[in-house]
Amino acid sequence: MPHSTLIADEAIRYAFLKNTIESFILPMPVKRQTYQQRAEMLVEAVKIGIDILNRSVLIPEEDKPTYQKFFEGIIHMALHPEPPFRRVASLRYLEEAFLTSWNEGEGEDVKQFWLLLAEKKIGYTRKDPIAAVLKRKRIKDIHEYDFVVDNIVVAEQLGKITGEEAALLSNYLVVYENKQNPD
Repeated sequence: MPHSTLIADEAIRYAFLKNTIESFILPMPVKRQTYQQRAEMLVEAVKIGIDILNRSVLIPEEDKPTYQKFFEGIIHMALHPEPPFRRVASLRYLEEAFLTSWNEGEGEDVKQFWLLLAEKKIGYTRKDPIAAVLKRKRIKDIHEYDFVVDNIVVAEQLGKITGEEAALLSNYLVVYENKQNPD
């Protein structure tokens, strides 16, 4: 067999193996959302929240204008940000501000919100930060820290976590605090 044929065969074999291995190792490329796409997704979620707010019998009527103003503010900031804030990273703060009450809340309104998001295929999913911390065995950032501090007692009282899990969470809080203040 001529030398050039051997080199070509080796090159083909190498390319095949390389592509085969990479297809198992490398994640599929995910299309990144533009700011506008993500902002529109947030606006759709907020509109669902407004609709649920207006129909809710659980939220006192005197509280509804405050929620309405907050939701409308989220929409305005998402669609009309100041130039330095027209970044996906900035939009994440708005998403966090809006979705926190829907993630932490309970009841029919909250269930309806998440069902409608799923039904309309809006790309948000409900998170359980306490379960995530317990699974990971550490607190990853200040947002999780604050959430655990605010909810550990209530979660235990409601039976969402056991006394043992509450003790683990308390230890994770101490570890996180010590990392933030190493003295």
